[in-house]
Amino acid sequence: MIKTNAFILLLLLFPAVINAQVSFIEVTTLQEMEAAQKRASDQMLMLFVDVYATWCGPCKMMDKQVYTDPAVADFMNARFVNVRLDGECEYGRQYVVEQQLEGYPSMFIFSDDGDRVSKVVGFTPAEELVASLKLTAEGYQKVKKYRARNMQGTLEAEAFADYITVVREMGNLEEADKLAGEYMEQVMDPRLSDNDIRVVAFHMDLEDTWWSTFSSDQNRLKRILGEDYLPAMEKIYNNTLIKAVEEERIDLISKMANELSPLVEDETGSWDLRSLPFIQYYYYSNRSGELIAYVDQRFSSDRKGDHRWLYGAASQITDMDQQYQTESLLKKEAEWFAACIELAEHFDYYFYQGMVLFFLKEREEAKASFLKAESLAATLEQQEMIAQVLGFVNTQ
Repeated sequence: MIKTNAFILLLLLFPAVINAQVSFIEVTTLQEMEAAQKRASDQMLMLFVDVYATWCGPCKMMDKQVYTDPAVADFMNARFVNVRLDGECEYGRQYVVEQQLEGYPSMFIFSDDGDRVSKVVGFTPAEELVASLKLTAEGYQKVKKYRARNMQGTLEAEAFADYITVVREMGNLEEADKLAGEYMEQVMDPRLSDNDIRVVAFHMDLEDTWWSTFSSDQNRLKRILGEDYLPAMEKIYNNTLIKAVEEERIDLISKMANELSPLVEDETGSWDLRSLPFIQYYYYSNRSGELIAYVDQRFSSDRKGDHRWLYGAASQITDMDQQYQTESLLKKEAEWFAACIELAEHFDYYFYQGMVLFFLKEREEAKASFLKAESLAATLEQQEMIAQVLGFVNTQ
């Protein structure tokens, strides 16, 4: 439900200079990692392990933009023993298997006792990283107390729900799922108490028996979940989408459009939450022909002439497919962005058209489109973005 920045694929290719202010220890062997953990234990600090790859663009962005931030450096140097590990060195390949690496960069946080308590995956801005690490440090103290009480069988429902929430917020999703399963077997009331809602909101899909009860009172959900309301709806959306794709269930997609989308469409600035499930379903089910037909049919009927809708659909597909760059989709995306431009000239339309043409290796046409986008750039962000992209394109 949250769109990525499509231009990142180009920006990640730009060189970056490492000028770290966080005090890192570079490790290359198991013995060096064990020594770092002992140092953390001796100083009663947590251990922060940044696993990177030399070719990884977001890793370089972390080095240049995040680890050089004074607030990040001050916080991490005071609270952690900080370690860096090349995930593709000999020991690194072993380590990433042990830690079940999901992607680069990955940051693993361990207690002073050596227990892994959290992880952060992907580029994370400075302020967000500090907030996440603070939450982890504070949450771990709660988790230790809750874990002991749970093992003793003395954890009441409200504390159990809080236990699951803290574990989830720390990023330990597998443990949170396991605990939520225990909670739902042992504690949950079919009528859904406030504590029940706090738990199931992140561990359900639209086919669960309590969905109708859960979704029946939006105001109650907002009151109970607070700032977690939209993240919970996103989790339910993703859980249901995955199930629909795995089981080839278009009926679940219709249910998402009709029952889930109304709960969030007034809360987000998203483009079209009733169309999005269909577009994602067809794409992730490898139904490119049906995906193209869906967009064409909608744009020629109920969305006729709606260039903002067409741009939203086309850019969503471009974003999803940027890693694979499927030729049949790229050619249709180029047509769709051209159709948008015929109806209205806009920075975004030319920018995406340029990106698609670049992927199609039509470099001169791509450059012309980027130059047109440059002429329409109205904000500093747009100006900086197009300047970076043109700088890259001109070197190719």
